[in-house]
Amino acid sequence: MSLHLASPAPPEHVLIGSGGAALVLRRGGHDVTLRATHLRAACRCAACAAARITGTLAAPAPDLRLASAVPIGGYALNLGFSDGHARGVFPFAYLAQLAAETTP
Repeated sequence: MSLHLASPAPPEHVLIGSGGAALVLRRGGHDVTLRATHLRAACRCAACAAARITGTLAAPAPDLRLASAVPIGGYALNLGFSDGHARGVFPFAYLAQLAAETTP
């Protein structure tokens, strides 16, 4: 199911669910769930981008959890993970793209 997050407005609801294993976003009465491991692997911060370029980006541990989801200016979330990584800014449009990639 498509979640229309490309709007500049934030989702109606943001929840860290499944004991931190997922991020749940609600818009228009529909929920989209994104796994913490998928989000961590998709981080676009400078350190992760450099690791991708050099081929040194390690796969997230299967037990990785979301530790925090802090709104940034009404357009994005700063996600913190159980491995201590908390530098990634995830704009709502990027979260929508990730949701579209994972939704059959």
